[in-house]
Amino acid sequence: MATTPDTPSFHFARRLKAVSDRDVDALRANFLDLAERFDASTLGEHTLFPLQMTWFYGEPVWHELSREKQLMLNRLSFCQSYLTTAVAEIATNVLNLQASLDTIVDDDPDLALYMAREVVEETMHVQAFLCLIRKVVAHYGLTLEQLRGANVSLPMASWYVRAHTAVGWLRGDLNFYYFTRYALNVNQKTVERCSINEPDMHPLVRTILKNHAIDEARHMQMSRGTGLVALSRMRTSAARTVACLGYALFASNVFIGRHLKDSRLTRTARTRTLELCGVPRERAVLAYRQWHERTNQPEDPPLVRAGRAYYLRCNNGYIDDLPVGAWVKQRMKRIIAQGYSDVARGDDTAIAPLEFDELRRAS
Repeated sequence: MATTPDTPSFHFARRLKAVSDRDVDALRANFLDLAERFDASTLGEHTLFPLQMTWFYGEPVWHELSREKQLMLNRLSFCQSYLTTAVAEIATNVLNLQASLDTIVDDDPDLALYMAREVVEETMHVQAFLCLIRKVVAHYGLTLEQLRGANVSLPMASWYVRAHTAVGWLRGDLNFYYFTRYALNVNQKTVERCSINEPDMHPLVRTILKNHAIDEARHMQMSRGTGLVALSRMRTSAARTVACLGYALFASNVFIGRHLKDSRLTRTARTRTLELCGVPRERAVLAYRQWHERTNQPEDPPLVRAGRAYYLRCNNGYIDDLPVGAWVKQRMKRIIAQGYSDVARGDDTAIAPLEFDELRRAS
């Protein structure tokens, strides 16, 4: 991404790097040390995931479960969510390192170092999450291999890397990668901040998630800023239009809660996770179908609806700032709204919009 006097720059990343430089020495203390201290025997009645976002919450199958099994499903929902997050962070590490290599050769070396620093931070996050996940599943007599076996969507991360690598090779840059990171950040932030605010969250896990959210807030700023710059550096309006429509299609399929489109990967992962809680396969398959088709709950729980509305709002704000024509922005918003039609109208006055306070690390 060679810079000329007329192209936008990544100057904002210097501020992000300064914050990272300040915190990097405490990286292990803020994550892996805490995860290693976590003792699953202290779980008690604590949740690890927003109760209303727990898979199958409020469905008949949820009420058929004992209190202990409901807590197990909540905790396995956490494990599956953060296993997916860990795999996604490894995928972004691959692309970040390639971007760092290209940048140190052709652009700003300090920016390249910050991109590489994100890889260091994400790797520590992954270590901490895998440590937590192993302890939680072991508490239920399960293994990481069983959890991975249930989460059949994990290989999609490899396809994400391959696709961006191929496009980057054809174009000679990773602008399309920069441009699409933001949707993933918003999705992850929404669920994580709701987890942090969950009243019965295990206190040690809450601290780890707060520390993660603080790092990811900076990464999200990087994604937003690099996305805007990367789009502006695409040479033709046709390339920018294709990138924008591609982003909208991608963002419309990144979901929180129930999505209009069914997916074999989602269906299988949720059904198999319910089976890990002792639900017979036939009952789990029926439970998923009833959940997806909104047979018993036409509307999502309030927190899920608020999360979906927040995701849509953040994406619309990102779109508003893109250096493209009004018709492209309108088309992008319509595409994303098709996946979020239940909240796109904006007339759900019964649901309070999500507002998140600034987080600070525990002293």
